[in-house]
Amino acid sequence: MTIKDFRQIRPLVRKTGTKIAIKKRYGLPFFLHRHKKRKLFLAGFLVCLAMLFLLSCFIWDIRIEGNYSETREVILEYLNENGAGHGAKKSSIDCKELAAALRRQFSDFIWVSVKIKGTRLFIDVQENTDLELAEEKEYDDSDIISNVNGTIVKMITRAGTPQVKVGDEIKEGDLLVLGKLDILNDSGEVSNVRYVPSDADIYVKTTYPYVNEFPLAYKKKQYTGLEKEGFYLKVFQDIIGINRPSSNFEQSDTVTQEYQAMLTEDFYLPLSFGKSVVKEYQIVDKKYSKDEAKKKATETLNKFLEKIQEKGVQIFQNNVKIDVGEKTCKAEGELILIGKAGKRVPTEVITSPQEGTMSE
Repeated sequence: MTIKDFRQIRPLVRKTGTKIAIKKRYGLPFFLHRHKKRKLFLAGFLVCLAMLFLLSCFIWDIRIEGNYSETREVILEYLNENGAGHGAKKSSIDCKELAAALRRQFSDFIWVSVKIKGTRLFIDVQENTDLELAEEKEYDDSDIISNVNGTIVKMITRAGTPQVKVGDEIKEGDLLVLGKLDILNDSGEVSNVRYVPSDADIYVKTTYPYVNEFPLAYKKKQYTGLEKEGFYLKVFQDIIGINRPSSNFEQSDTVTQEYQAMLTEDFYLPLSFGKSVVKEYQIVDKKYSKDEAKKKATETLNKFLEKIQEKGVQIFQNNVKIDVGEKTCKAEGELILIGKAGKRVPTEVITSPQEGTMSE
């Protein structure tokens, strides 16, 4: 029952002659009243509130999502250099300006979203994975030239004058689409020209030589099972060892797990607890069997094919063969690929007394 409700029932209590007994009081006012003589406790409580308020004015956790070509460490380094890293004051961060700065700094970022929730900074990015003609809002007058050697299998021209057709063999540097349109008069003669930014989708069949060779003998890391554990405390960015593991292992790996303290989902604190495990290992000599070598070579090839397919390239034919010798395993052959091709270059504008020019 609230204090307000308790006061409202007083007239009823007097009329009915009822006696009310309060068993226990709850709430901050009663808590402070009970501990009013404990000055140090009250002072500590107020200092704690002040510290929490002060800590809430800064960024203590940064979440970055959508980055593939740029690592988290590289992005964090850029944020620290520009005053938006861990420990930055929230009021000093302009989310729109920071998003624009990230797009300028990292050319692969075509979209960036920055927002602050509590003591956390959230950065979502979208990268340009198209390695061919990048989509932009505006182009200057331009031609499209070839950046590969191969055979054209499909061509859709939206702007400009095609200089090649499906079935043509092209080489790197050949002109594919001219950023110039001839304007004809009623007699069918060129009366004027108009320069435009060329735009086309050109698919080319190319031959890619693939070679991957590795020795059958290799060295492998083998853990002995001996481990040592330790713990540490991180305050702001300073690490304070509580029971950090010290080992006399000649060769070892350290595995660390870190947990950052938080009051709520969006209220992180500059305090982390960590656990370190040092694992001893030895280097032993190993050798791939014939089946193991073929499996490794096949997995490497498949990963390569998956990577180029993610970029929109079609695998037309796979002529790679795997040969296992006495000392090495070699995967060699040709891949026939079909993918978008073309590179923009400025159009050479020629003006003659007989020919006017127009530009879009």
